[in-house]
Amino acid sequence: MQITLLGTGTPTPNPDRRGPSQVIHAGAENILVDCGSGVVTRLHETGIRPPEINHLLITHHHSDHYIDLDHFIITRWIFGDDRPLNVYGPPRQKEMIENIMRLHEYDLKIRVAHQGTARPLPEVIVHEFDEGEVLELDGLKVTAFRVEHPPIDYAFGFRFDAKDRGIVLSGDTRPCENLVKHAHGADLLVHECMHAAKMPFIPGSGWESAEQRLEAMALYHTFPEQIGMVARDAAPKLLVTSHMNPISIAEELREIIGRDYSGPLTIGEDLMTL
Repeated sequence: MQITLLGTGTPTPNPDRRGPSQVIHAGAENILVDCGSGVVTRLHETGIRPPEINHLLITHHHSDHYIDLDHFIITRWIFGDDRPLNVYGPPRQKEMIENIMRLHEYDLKIRVAHQGTARPLPEVIVHEFDEGEVLELDGLKVTAFRVEHPPIDYAFGFRFDAKDRGIVLSGDTRPCENLVKHAHGADLLVHECMHAAKMPFIPGSGWESAEQRLEAMALYHTFPEQIGMVARDAAPKLLVTSHMNPISIAEELREIIGRDYSGPLTIGEDLMTL
């Protein structure tokens, strides 16, 4: 079992770090987790064709984690795949998919009419979940667990277990005991890393000051100063950072995280396979 980081960025546009997304490789299966901006392009760069993905998981309903979901669904269909796509997500996932398909209904019908075929429109099967086992495929078990990302009611991390290997994705969360519990002893923990203190303040963005924004972000994200303590308690064989700002500097992150964590650490990059 391996993981490829497709997008290690945030909502802030960054050509080097696309929106949050990763793909788990387990046997013949490629399982896409989150569908941030640029995911279809990143898949192309890895050599994975959209029809090679039949299962897609969403961690939570912040737009940067699903903004290219419609792009992926339609591109998979354009590539000639009429098989259903299975999408697994928190409550309201079905409503989201229905809205996406309604938005693109006109375009899809025009394409079919232009081709002169009786080809079916894309089919998406939605599986809404709460905590617990989400999916089992050929010896791979996927477990969802709650994380803390208020004010989102349903935010999840995932644990992937295959044979004697385990990979854990934190999703978006502040430091969280439930994540430590599910990530304990994993071979690989991919954890978000928001370097909020270095983000430029944008007037008119909803916050009155940089200080107010920093206080708010501490309620639902994990900062570099905190990840080391999380990893120390979870004790993964390898910690990998993701969900990083454009201004994040690898060596600076290493120094900050290393204050509390002495284990193996990789600063994640787009298109990195582990």
